[in-house]
Amino acid sequence: MTRQELAEAVNAQTYRLTEKITEVDANHIGKWERGVIRWPAARYRQALRHILNADSDLELGFRRSGNGCTTENVDRRTYLGTTLGLGVGVALARTRGTGAAADTSDGLVASISAPTESYRRMEASVSSRHLAPAVEGHLRLVKQVVRDKLHDARGFAALSEVAGFSAWLAADRGDTVLARARYQESIRFAESARNPLLVSYMIGSLGHFAVEIGDPHQGVRLLDKAARQLDNSSPVAARAWLASLRAVAFGALRDRAAMTGALTTAERLADRHAGEARWPWVFAFTAAKVARYQSSALAKFGDVSAARSVYAAVVPSMAAPKPQALAKVEHALLLARAAHQDEAAKLGLEALRVGKRYRSERIVSNVRTLRSELPEGGREVEDLDRMLTKLYDEDQW
Repeated sequence: MTRQELAEAVNAQTYRLTEKITEVDANHIGKWERGVIRWPAARYRQALRHILNADSDLELGFRRSGNGCTTENVDRRTYLGTTLGLGVGVALARTRGTGAAADTSDGLVASISAPTESYRRMEASVSSRHLAPAVEGHLRLVKQVVRDKLHDARGFAALSEVAGFSAWLAADRGDTVLARARYQESIRFAESARNPLLVSYMIGSLGHFAVEIGDPHQGVRLLDKAARQLDNSSPVAARAWLASLRAVAFGALRDRAAMTGALTTAERLADRHAGEARWPWVFAFTAAKVARYQSSALAKFGDVSAARSVYAAVVPSMAAPKPQALAKVEHALLLARAAHQDEAAKLGLEALRVGKRYRSERIVSNVRTLRSELPEGGREVEDLDRMLTKLYDEDQW
């Protein structure tokens, strides 16, 4: 776990426990580790105890003497340093044991939220078909917990998050009916949580889903509705994210002026607070993320020259295979329509291998669309045909 990942987890956990938006970043974590800040605020210590499976501030290495604040550098560095060396899924998924803390509402919120965050972090590199049964089971469990024990804003917020993630997985599996239903559920739960930021996130996610399945007009309407949930106190990252989604939608609508304006806004906001992360996002929304959406917007708009330049810069920085494959096939579609068939087919093959490996119907469906844009003939196209045909010969590809 990096300092930034721990910072993001602290922000998310603090919100779940207190419903307050915080701005912890990697710099804060470093200061806690080094003792520059010797006694973090109570809400941060509480979040750290939940995330790091610590029973006390003393176990975290924080001590407070009678004549002022102090710390034991060796204990603090050992504990936080060890944690920063862990995988993020391990650290965030650890429970707080079977003690009394697990019976409190705070402990229960943490317990039902941690698995969702871990599932979301692994999605980019794990098959949605493998994740979906676990997430659907967790959704049923959280619904029951909220109904019986956590019928409050924090419970509904946790429920909204897992329902939204279930929608994302359904879309990746090609089940658009279930995806739409789950997104609608997540919006209702967010509204029950009385959390405008979460409502905006879920409506915005539904809007982007609409754009991706070919409904950009409806997508823009939903994204506009999501933006109306925010005000001047909303995190900059939220506004940068929505501006990026709007740019993709306007690209699909072939509205260059609106697309360019949205991208300019997203870049300006992302640069203002580089590395800032906020729940319900699990990763920081950075300028690199804006560039990924810029590549998508330009590809949908059909600007081959600009899209090539952005794509070449973006793809090498995308470590996770599924997002990279989606970027490749989207760029391939643009190339195919611009008569660069061989290059497009080659990218389609690379994307299809990933789609097959991770059983992503979203990727495979996009490759099928790509094939419909390609002419007959050519070695790459024939290889693509063979691989697509083979999918029909396999019981479970």
